Amino acid sequence: MCTSAACNSAVEERELLPTNVTPTHYDLFLAPDLDSLTYSGRVSIKLRINEPTDKIVLHANELEVKDVHIASAALGLDAPLKASAVALEKDDETLHLSFAQQIPSDTEATLTISFGSVLNDLMVGFYRSAYTDAQGGTKYMATTQFEPTDARRAFPCWDEPMQKATFDITLRVKEELVALSNMDVAKTESVGDGLKEVSFSTTPIMSTYLLAFVVGELEYIEAETSGKYNGRPIPCRVYTTPGKSEKGRFALDVTVKVLEYYADVFGIAYPLPKLDQIAINDFEAGAMENWGLITYREVALLVDEANTSSRAKQQVAYVVSHELAHQWFGNLVTMEWWSELWLNEGFATWVGTLAVDHVFPEYHIWTQFLVDEFQRALALDALRSSHPIQVPVRRSSEISQIFDAISYSKGGSAIRMLSSYIGLDSFFKGIRAYLQKHKYANASTANLWSALSDASGADVTKFMALWTQTIGYPILTVTEAADGAKLHVRQNRYLSAGEATEEEDQTLWWVPLGIVTSETKSQNSSGVLTAREADFDVSVSAAKWYKLNKDTVGIYRVKYPASAVANLADAISAGQLDINDRIGIIADSASLASSGHSNTSDFLTLLRAYDKETEFVVWQEIVLRIDALQSVWASAPEEVKANLQTLSRKLFSPLVARLGWESTSKSEDSLVSRLRALAIRGAGMSGDKTVVDEANRRFSAFFGGDKSVFTTDTLRTAFAVAVRNGGRDEFEKVKSYYLDAENPVDQKLAALSCLGFTTDPALVDELLEFALSDKVRNQDVHQAIVAISTYGAHRERLWKWYRDSYDQLVTRYRASMNYMGILVRLSIGEFIGDAKADEIAAYFSDKNTSKFQRVIDQSLEKIRSNTAWYEKDKDDVTEWFVQNTL
Repeated sequence: MCTSAACNSAVEERELLPTNVTPTHYDLFLAPDLDSLTYSGRVSIKLRINEPTDKIVLHANELEVKDVHIASAALGLDAPLKASAVALEKDDETLHLSFAQQIPSDTEATLTISFGSVLNDLMVGFYRSAYTDAQGGTKYMATTQFEPTDARRAFPCWDEPMQKATFDITLRVKEELVALSNMDVAKTESVGDGLKEVSFSTTPIMSTYLLAFVVGELEYIEAETSGKYNGRPIPCRVYTTPGKSEKGRFALDVTVKVLEYYADVFGIAYPLPKLDQIAINDFEAGAMENWGLITYREVALLVDEANTSSRAKQQVAYVVSHELAHQWFGNLVTMEWWSELWLNEGFATWVGTLAVDHVFPEYHIWTQFLVDEFQRALALDALRSSHPIQVPVRRSSEISQIFDAISYSKGGSAIRMLSSYIGLDSFFKGIRAYLQKHKYANASTANLWSALSDASGADVTKFMALWTQTIGYPILTVTEAADGAKLHVRQNRYLSAGEATEEEDQTLWWVPLGIVTSETKSQNSSGVLTAREADFDVSVSAAKWYKLNKDTVGIYRVKYPASAVANLADAISAGQLDINDRIGIIADSASLASSGHSNTSDFLTLLRAYDKETEFVVWQEIVLRIDALQSVWASAPEEVKANLQTLSRKLFSPLVARLGWESTSKSEDSLVSRLRALAIRGAGMSGDKTVVDEANRRFSAFFGGDKSVFTTDTLRTAFAVAVRNGGRDEFEKVKSYYLDAENPVDQKLAALSCLGFTTDPALVDELLEFALSDKVRNQDVHQAIVAISTYGAHRERLWKWYRDSYDQLVTRYRASMNYMGILVRLSIGEFIGDAKADEIAAYFSDKNTSKFQRVIDQSLEKIRSNTAWYEKDKDDVTEWFVQNTL
């Protein structure tokens, strides 16, 4: 058994820089040249000397170091001491400096390094981003991406979260360019030759990964917050390349509201004098929370009110809220090491959702959280190759692999479960105390649990440590007492591959049961399971139905007796269960079928209870489960696959008939609009001739000039249906839409992702070649290939492309190898067959995959578990269709 004490006993080994010196302040000068795509720089670093030393080691990566010297009054020299040896260690990404004289301890020194490098095209460090100007020419901006460990690519530094310091930044740029950094401009000075030097105010003490600077031809829109909770209005700007700034209006409006909301709930004013946000064309991450200068992909910040889909618009609101949360949780208080990444990302996932719900209650985003975050986390964490929320990180090469659904989605789900249990008032009381105590410093998960324990009066550490320090989550097996007065609940570790072994099943989680019945459905039982199994007083015989995990808050699956499932199905049909519970029930049923804890026929039977379902998010979950079933059954006999298509039509065609193709009004609920698109996709992709014909008619009209035939939400769906059921003509038209720079970026990417739905092998080959051309940005290659594996016959083609392109891909993404993980997941994840898994494992066996090995392991495990699911239930599904007329 892994108790909290046992979990805490494990000491993590970390490869850190020597502690003989500590940086306290950086004075950084950079001169980027957007014509030669190079830059030169100089950094002067104030050091505290902790022990006598004549050697200094700091981080540097792919920099040309030109001159190094150190000055200290303790040296008694008239001039700075030049380094006697300078060595760059490529593998460790470190710069080793030696000096002829030892510097005494308990003194101060200033280390000055001159250096230079290229503005790379790797989307990390100090890099270049290309865009097209109004005349069709290619222009560049210089921008940064330092998280997790790429500040060292821009300048020599101590590139670890705990090595906090203050920064003075000066940028020498052309007079006509805009220069931005974390802080406000302190001084601008012309220096001749058409250049100016822009100096920024000194930053608060902060980690290197949060530093940022951007140079380019930029325009902006601006607004101020109300100042109600920040004590003063905060000037906020959204920057873009020329001609796009008004598309930042929606994000700006969200910003001014959310920034004040956070100041209120966190109890601390936003600490910087301004907040800038900027859309970057080439950007590998979705967004980056640099303190005071947040960078985004265009699709994550810009909204074309007339043409952007409601899905993309909502995502902008969420991403902005997520990044703003980091200004406190991550920036003001920073994790002490990357093993605590979830403190940043899990909390921002949860509170970002809370903020969107505050500003846009009509989004019902907490319900969407169940599908977008909660179920995503449970799917990944059901693998043996998952990892704990708090994952040991030894070296920098391991860090990028934990920016995943465990750190973000399971972390956010754990916060949701905890805040629900202790109450929001107690939770935020603890958060405010945590932030106040650790502001401008570093903190750990233990510090957070301590603050929440003090605020709530509950021993949060005792029951939450297991959730963050151990892998996985439980399945609760429920049985009913003969007298109908009790429920017996047993917990075991849940695995998608089937039953856990005794060795794997040692953890006993703290599990809030949330038991409700038809008679007490407005009450949430406070029962908690902490042992392997226990009895709970529930009047089963007096209720028509009962359910565990009210509102689907607890991180676990539930297996009920067959009679209880039937009763829940009746309750769903009768409209007696809330939306979150309907989502949780169907998700659990599908998951238990795939893992072998029940039969797939049980899931198919339960689906019938949802024939009157009206809510988009419930249907979203159903679609994900139907898609997974059809993907695994891709090699089944044609008759079975045809039956699955018929089932899909039976589910979605009535929805299309009810909702139609047109919005009912300009004020139509965005979730209704998204449900319409989902229904058209479900019916069209399963061969509903009426829907396909209408999609093709509208498709032709759209490309004939009538843009009104699609809503912003049905455009993507219709493109997918047209490409799947069409040929070259449809493929080329969708491709042309993607290539048209005038179209909204979210819809362009939607078009790109739809190209993979073609059933023509020749077009797939063309698409795979196109994906690596200069027409697709490096950050968007996954969009080009994402749909290919949905057509079983093309999976081998995609896998061959990955193998043939492997060296090219490694070269392209050598600085962001987590993207290699994204591509490998898409290229192999839908295969079925143990032999195929063996073949893939053999292919990677002689390759250096250390920076994305976790994704390979997870993909192989998924292949094997899906293979087991198919072998177990292929006859079960066939028989279900024999017994049930569609």
